[in-house]
Amino acid sequence: MGQGESVFQGNDLEDYKALTFLTGPEITQVLKRFRELVAINKPHQSYTKWRLSKKQAVNINELYQNPFRERIVEVFSSQNDGSISFEDFLDMMSVFSEKAPKSVKVSYAFKIYQGIYKGDRPDGATATLNAIDLYDIREIVHRLSGENFADEELTKIAEAVIHEVDLRDDKTITSEIFEYFLSNVPDFPSSFVIPLSDGKEDRHVIHEVDLRDDKTITSEIFEYFLSNVPDFPSSFVIPLSDGKEDRHVTSTVSVQPDATVPSVKHRRHRQNV
Repeated sequence: MGQGESVFQGNDLEDYKALTFLTGPEITQVLKRFRELVAINKPHQSYTKWRLSKKQAVNINELYQNPFRERIVEVFSSQNDGSISFEDFLDMMSVFSEKAPKSVKVSYAFKIYQGIYKGDRPDGATATLNAIDLYDIREIVHRLSGENFADEELTKIAEAVIHEVDLRDDKTITSEIFEYFLSNVPDFPSSFVIPLSDGKEDRHVIHEVDLRDDKTITSEIFEYFLSNVPDFPSSFVIPLSDGKEDRHVTSTVSVQPDATVPSVKHRRHRQNV
């Protein structure tokens, strides 16, 4: 085992190699990347206990510009709260790698699209089980287009899509139909890829600064945040004035002779008493 692989516990690395489509060095890179994202939260914990909250996960560089980022996090999360562990993250990067077979990508694409619509449905109906329905298609079209279509326009587009692939004539798309449809899209596997970020532009992760998701900012988080602001040192500067334009000070400040505010002069005076 290489030096980089020794960071794994027991037979974890061998298990990960057997359960993913990644090599040992690639898995080590995924661990390194995940450490960059979460180590500041709990730097002394084992990687097996690290977790990104859902709010943090949807803002990582790998997902930030993906229109389905929230749904992707929900699908790969092993917890109901949508938080992501290292193994969840590893699974995601494996499925979205170039080496993952088309069948696996199709299966996960179906999971992401099925039930993606979270709004109200007529008569209190719920999402169609094990199938993508008209409302899911509407949501998918809306996210992919980035356009603010009127409800009627979205419905027409969704109905047209379902009409093309609905082999059962029930206005739903099952996993079998979905797989059959994508079998005729040769570029699908290469488009269903998320590259691992180098972490150089992780500003999206700290979009809300609160990396611990507890509505507080520790000194470590504050320092990490400012490390991503290259202009901070040059902006945190107060030049010494030459005093030529001190009119504002003299016209607005009233100096009291018995002022007790601590100052260099005040401290020297006390030392001489």
